[in-house]
Amino acid sequence: MSLLVDNPIVNSPFEEPTHYWAYEEEQPVLKEGRRPAGYYLKARTRGPQAALLKEEFVPLELVNTIRQRVKEWRKKGYPGV
Repeated sequence: MSLLVDNPIVNSPFEEPTHYWAYEEEQPVLKEGRRPAGYYLKARTRGPQAALLKEEFVPLELVNTIRQRVKEWRKKGYPGV
């Protein structure tokens, strides 16, 4: 059960990301596309069961909307610049 990958960088810093590492059942899986912006949140609980709780992904909708609009703007040739 290794969480490390040999080559974690899979995209150019000068282009929109085309792949990303996702962790499914604690195993890294290379997926196509851009990773959705967001964060993981555990429920606030105390006691020994707190460590067993799954984390919930909370998307950052504004960031994802901005990313999509910038992608469309680039495809149109940067109008307004």
